[in-house]
Amino acid sequence: MPPKKRKLSGIGKDSAQGEDSHAEQTLSASAITSAGESASILGVSRSISACQRCRQKKVKCDQRFPKCSKCDKYGVECIGLDPMTGREVPRSYIVHLENRVNLLEQTLKNHKIGIDTPDQKQENAITNENDNNENIASHQSSQAGKTKTSSPLQEIGSSPTTLEGSLDGVSTITFSRLMSTAVKVQRKSMATFQNPIASRKHANNTATTIASSDVLPAILPPKTTALQFISIFFAQANSQMPIMHREEFIKRYFIPIYGHFDHTEISLASDYSTINSSFFQVENQSNDIPWFDRYKEKFQSILGSKASNASNDEVKKISNSIVAPKKYRRGLYFLNMVFAISSSVNLLQYPISISDSFRLAASKYFDDVYGSLDQLESLQGILLYSLYSTMRPANPGVWHTLGSALRMCVDLDLHNERNTTTANNIDSFTRDKRRRLFWCTYCSDRQICFYLDRPVGIPDESINTPFPSSLDDALIQPGDPIKDYSQITNDLPSYKSVFLSMIHMREIQSEVQRVLYTNFEIPRRYTSLDAWKSTMLTRLKTWLENTPTTPRQMNCDFNLAFFMLNYYHTLLMIHGLSPKNYKLSNEDYNQVSTSSRKLISIYASLCSTKSINYTWAAVHNLFMAGTSFLYAIYNSEEIRKQNSLAEVKRVTSDCLNILNSLSDNCEAASNCVEIYHALTMV
Repeated sequence: MPPKKRKLSGIGKDSAQGEDSHAEQTLSASAITSAGESASILGVSRSISACQRCRQKKVKCDQRFPKCSKCDKYGVECIGLDPMTGREVPRSYIVHLENRVNLLEQTLKNHKIGIDTPDQKQENAITNENDNNENIASHQSSQAGKTKTSSPLQEIGSSPTTLEGSLDGVSTITFSRLMSTAVKVQRKSMATFQNPIASRKHANNTATTIASSDVLPAILPPKTTALQFISIFFAQANSQMPIMHREEFIKRYFIPIYGHFDHTEISLASDYSTINSSFFQVENQSNDIPWFDRYKEKFQSILGSKASNASNDEVKKISNSIVAPKKYRRGLYFLNMVFAISSSVNLLQYPISISDSFRLAASKYFDDVYGSLDQLESLQGILLYSLYSTMRPANPGVWHTLGSALRMCVDLDLHNERNTTTANNIDSFTRDKRRRLFWCTYCSDRQICFYLDRPVGIPDESINTPFPSSLDDALIQPGDPIKDYSQITNDLPSYKSVFLSMIHMREIQSEVQRVLYTNFEIPRRYTSLDAWKSTMLTRLKTWLENTPTTPRQMNCDFNLAFFMLNYYHTLLMIHGLSPKNYKLSNEDYNQVSTSSRKLISIYASLCSTKSINYTWAAVHNLFMAGTSFLYAIYNSEEIRKQNSLAEVKRVTSDCLNILNSLSDNCEAASNCVEIYHALTMV
């Protein structure tokens, strides 16, 4: 029987893995002797391996410090591999760093500068954070009652540019340095999160991620549920971006799937008007059996006697196995995407996976829509997916799907109606539909580019297409002798008032981004940047005054908070730091502080009613507002005087709580919570 392989310190491997592996795992007596002293001082078990030269020569390395005997003999530098980064470093590199640290520590001691206090503070802060990990707001409130806390806000309140513990108040730390450090600390902490046992919170997030990867396509909901989803879609989503014409949607997609539609029983952004039932009268009177009835019959026959014992996943698998005839597939795509968007409008009210399951159900039929002979229908399908991707992190992401929509707009000349003959020979219904879809694409593009600071797809200078009509969808129908609906006005309420307001806001945001955040020059009609800012602020104020303020004006119950979110976000971007505005005035600081607090307050209100719909965009805006608020507090003495410590803690606590509530729905929220919490603890 062969002898057992000898292992060292429980980490060695048997010699069958090769001579190099054996050399890496065996510590020679000389190496232990030379390295033992520093290792025992630091209490660190150091991994020792063969140097690069001995590896290349395939000879045994005696692993002496600071050079092995062979490198010492030939007078070359002894190079090893850093086990953490994989970089080539001298084998004496760690010893050199240790000696350097000892020298610097001794220098600090000679100047009577303590080196333990900051570490102790950080340790206490981390301990407090772990003890109160489940409730960040409670943690901040409990810190307020202490006579001495490690919160940076108290230190900032006493000195605008120096932190407690700095060298006699001479050394300064900029806010950008604090932000950079917080990001680096967060990245390091992610290494411990890779072990689910290390953090219960991460274990929950890991489970969520695993669960989301196993989401199955949703079953087709019953007609009553479908109507509820559609009502939410037209009031909250389609009113901002009217991708779908209401009556056309009912005719082409709803009735073939669910059958007869009773327009008197439900409002589809038609609270103060009437749905034009003549638009789909023929389809409503058809004797064809709708797909849902056939689907339900097949579903029940497959499920059979297992109905009482079948799990939710088994039910979805059975539903997914039912193949829909081709004539119903486009309708199933549009309906499921509408369900996905509707459930995302009030995402916090539903299970995490429900909207994604509807998206997956729609994705099965995407090719049927994308390959449609009606290119405007294909564009509608892409825009719906892009809208969903704006609300929820999805694959493919919004940047990819939005790019496809922009290219299709260019191919169809939707952006250039006045300078092309393409739209000359089309009816007024199709002309308005083309305008509507182009401006939907424009709004989505400007919104994403404004959030992410990316170049726009189609420059404003290249756009020669009029706005779509403000008339309600009931008044826009095929075969109408009217040549241009945009030239017709009436006093009937219309959800298009929301859409047209959003178009004007995206135009303002587009110019703000172009002037302040790119190399674009200030328009020549302005004498200075301040003159341009004054005009933009006037435009912004005028926009807010002209937005609809009542349900009757909007013909639906659209949430007015989203107007205010856009207003304060734009105000923050105008007054905040930018390549053209790198030194803020007192007025800038005041506006940054006010806008940030307003943004956080509005999101807190939306969170309390579970009405947050754009998850990753909300995370982005909240994090920007929160850090901008801290920046103003940190750099402006006047802003510190205006905001008491209790007010600062309340605002930062609200921001953290909202970000924390979005963690399960957006992975970036967890990272932002860690970084922002670190900033509030400086």
